[in-house]
Amino acid sequence: MVKFDVISGFLGSGKTTLIRKILNSLDSSEKIVLIENEFGDVSVDREILAIEGFDIYEISNGCVCCKLKGEFIFTLKQILSQKIDRIIFEPSGIFILSEIFDLFKDPQISSECHLNSITTVVDAQNFSNYIQSYSGFFKSQICSASSLIISKTQLLLPEEISQIELQLRMLNETATILAKNWTELSNAELLDLVDKKAILMVNNMEHSLSHDFDSLGLRTSNILKLEQLENILNKCKNGDFGNILRGKGLIKSDNCFLEFHYVDGQYSIIASKNVATGVVSFIGTNLQKQPLTLTFLTDP
Repeated sequence: MVKFDVISGFLGSGKTTLIRKILNSLDSSEKIVLIENEFGDVSVDREILAIEGFDIYEISNGCVCCKLKGEFIFTLKQILSQKIDRIIFEPSGIFILSEIFDLFKDPQISSECHLNSITTVVDAQNFSNYIQSYSGFFKSQICSASSLIISKTQLLLPEEISQIELQLRMLNETATILAKNWTELSNAELLDLVDKKAILMVNNMEHSLSHDFDSLGLRTSNILKLEQLENILNKCKNGDFGNILRGKGLIKSDNCFLEFHYVDGQYSIIASKNVATGVVSFIGTNLQKQPLTLTFLTDP
């Protein structure tokens, strides 16, 4: 029986980073397939994970909990026709996690694979904002999880992390909660997230949430210096391109590619190797798509 593991979390929480850590902890003899669901037109995460050398299926331009559910089921059945051991699914950051249980009402799917674990990554730095502003999506992802792992704990005080743990426990009484600096996570702790005997709670949250978000995804061959990319991301922070909640991308620079991550006003940039093409993706509200597109497609 194929294991089906879900790594969920709101926009920019650190899902892809966690998946990379889990992949490096799993038995190398396992045949693993990844499914990436990107709300926008292109998947930056797919490009990042492809560097690790795993088989990746991409479902983009919508969310598989509604618009793309049929395509997702079709893709999953295709994958199950192969000889594999595990599927790791990374849904979009605005996925209604309780919808995952509907997948296993399909007799073909339920006879060939089982829901092994549901891990939700909780962004400590933006916890208060997200639970107030995007309560429906955020709580669905928390309440339906078998494990909750808190990210960015190094940016908060221990007593602040304790308060987040308390609120998480009030929302989910059974999930394992892991709250520590990710640099200190052991292989055993990472494996426990996906292979420890999980308690899966069916959360019957009504699918009444509206995906009223704008998205922009594009591929680009432009070359930008670090300072130029920083200037663009500071404009995002200042609201020049609308209310951007999440941005990520790989941009060609002088001697390497620059991998950037933008989350609700904060951003980071690191050098990245073995990248084939430039790609960027943004999600938010009232996106100024034309000027944002020109920023990445026009020579600086």
